[in-house]
Amino acid sequence: EGGPGALEAFDARDAAPEDVAAELMALTFGESTRYLMADGVEAWKAGDLDPLEGALKASPPDTVLVLIARGKPPQRLSKAVEKAGGEVRSYDAPKPWEMPKWVVERAREEGLTLDSGAAKALVAAVGSRQQRLAREVERLALLAHPRQSLTAEQVERLAGEGDTRRTYDLADAVVAGDVAGSLAVTEELMEAGERPGRLVFGVVRRLREVHRAAALLDAGVSEKQLGSTLRMPPWQLKRTVGKARKADTEALERAICLFADLEVELRGGADLDEDTAFTKTLVAAAG
Repeated sequence: EGGPGALEAFDARDAAPEDVAAELMALTFGESTRYLMADGVEAWKAGDLDPLEGALKASPPDTVLVLIARGKPPQRLSKAVEKAGGEVRSYDAPKPWEMPKWVVERAREEGLTLDSGAAKALVAAVGSRQQRLAREVERLALLAHPRQSLTAEQVERLAGEGDTRRTYDLADAVVAGDVAGSLAVTEELMEAGERPGRLVFGVVRRLREVHRAAALLDAGVSEKQLGSTLRMPPWQLKRTVGKARKADTEALERAICLFADLEVELRGGADLDEDTAFTKTLVAAAG
């Protein structure tokens, strides 16, 4: 009892504010300090915070509650914490334009030398999320061994290979109208650290590739000519042609429009949270 082992953790995507509030106010017979943590509270809606606001004001003095927001938390929650005598702290990640420099430094810690061009190539390949970049740097260091440096060209070839193929799997499941398969691949990618905003770009790009291939095949372009036109690696071309021959072009166009609308919605501040909005669009596009 007590100490770090007594931490009670909640995932805010599954636990509502009222659940945390109930646990915060629960009676215990222990004499040591209680530690509670809720991660992902940016997912909470302002209208659901009433129970937690009351619990914060009346929480026992020997109870510590840590609320973690990966992004901007609800303003009402921040104010409630401050009114209850708590602290609101912000730990800002490097800005997107600062990430190549951060990548160079992180690679050095892993014993890998990346120049500015290689670092920029990595950011371009996998995005600017710090956690994702850290994971890719670790993977590149392992792939490079026993070499201690990689060029920009080598980084472009190696970075995000596995995730790129899984994004293709996701888009191809949409093309095939496989809702269950689409959701399964999405869950796998999310668990690997992907976010809907980044997946949208990859899925739309893939849908457009298949749509273009289908249009060219319908126009009488041969598979050999298709390869030089689309400029894809052989494995990708073979897969694209196979999907394009079976694709419903009208369904493809509809799916592309749905994801394009989602991209605009996410940039402008969606009514639904990012995960829910993506899932809803995915089901509509594949259905």
